[in-house]
Amino acid sequence: MDIKNLSEALAKMLKDVGEIELEDVDLVAESLELHFLPQLVSTVAQQMVAPQLAAGKTLKDFEWEATKFEIPFQQYTQKIEQIEFSRSNGTKVKIGGETVPHFYGWEKNRNPNPPVVIYDVFDLVQHVPGPIKDHYGEDILHNPVEWAKLAVKKFGAQMLSLHFVSTDPAMKNTPPKESAKLMEQVLQAVKVPVSIGCSGNDEKDLQLFEAVGAATQGERLMLSAAKVETYEKVVPIAMKYGHNVLLWSQLDPNAAKKLTRGALDLKMPRDRIVMDPTCATMGYGLEYSYSIYQRYHLSGLRGDSDLSFPTSAGTTNAWGAREAWMSESKHPEWGLRELRGPLWECYTAICLAVAGMDLAMMFHPAAASMFRSLVTEFEKNLPSLIPQVADWITIKV
Repeated sequence: MDIKNLSEALAKMLKDVGEIELEDVDLVAESLELHFLPQLVSTVAQQMVAPQLAAGKTLKDFEWEATKFEIPFQQYTQKIEQIEFSRSNGTKVKIGGETVPHFYGWEKNRNPNPPVVIYDVFDLVQHVPGPIKDHYGEDILHNPVEWAKLAVKKFGAQMLSLHFVSTDPAMKNTPPKESAKLMEQVLQAVKVPVSIGCSGNDEKDLQLFEAVGAATQGERLMLSAAKVETYEKVVPIAMKYGHNVLLWSQLDPNAAKKLTRGALDLKMPRDRIVMDPTCATMGYGLEYSYSIYQRYHLSGLRGDSDLSFPTSAGTTNAWGAREAWMSESKHPEWGLRELRGPLWECYTAICLAVAGMDLAMMFHPAAASMFRSLVTEFEKNLPSLIPQVADWITIKV
């Protein structure tokens, strides 16, 4: 039977019956196309539409039942740990505590703490991108105490991260006692919590954490950071002086889980652990960092107790991208770097915040301000941005 005759036969059978079944039929072909005649399509369409339409009625003749659209909601099994940073003067900052992914709390639950910006301050500055230098001023960048005061009083910093990079023997080899004295001066100058950042030299960092940790006992700050090679020594220091600890891993879920398990085996309280999976900047691996942060966050919410901790990101790394700092004289098509650089850092931060980041270490005040504004808008106005189903589904008759 040829295609035309088969189509006509099918159309005739479907005129009175909505379903046909073929028995004892063998079709042997490398490919098969069925071309249905217009009368077949018309017959099937009439079978699918409500009978009243066949009698000459239209959609307007039906009675429509109002139905409320419910946003789908997934119940997660575990809460992300809530971490508190506090000063003896009573100032407190909290991160974590999520029961749903970031900015998803409009369904039924709302997360208690939005992502927080922690402003970077360095005890030694050598190379700073022009837009940041222009914003702070040369003198401020060489005075960590005044830098800290400006970040808090002018730019509204809730937290600071004081990076003791000069302790590295390859830099100035600053003695730990001098670093402890500097930390005391900064704490006297500002009321906000200050994270204790290291240089990356393992031997000097342990000495630094011991000295600065002891000098700040009574405050709940954060030792930043412990890694696979050093956590067995850094975690006991944090516990001894009552500080939180940042566990840093390099985009490696297995290393991150090993770190948190190791810290817990050392009896570190769960509410004093922050994870840092490593921040790759926009255009230079951000999508990989995004996937890792999201994986940790969702795994923690779904019950993985090794990953149910808040995360931090050094979004200052965005300034390592040449697109952020390179002069427009070399690439005029990129636009003004005074705008481009802060945008690069802010975009990096907001992407990771969507993925689950709780603490954004940031450098440029404008980038930090922009990020905080976006977080506020996401937290406050997101429900109103979701259109009701009746507003975007229409039926034209």
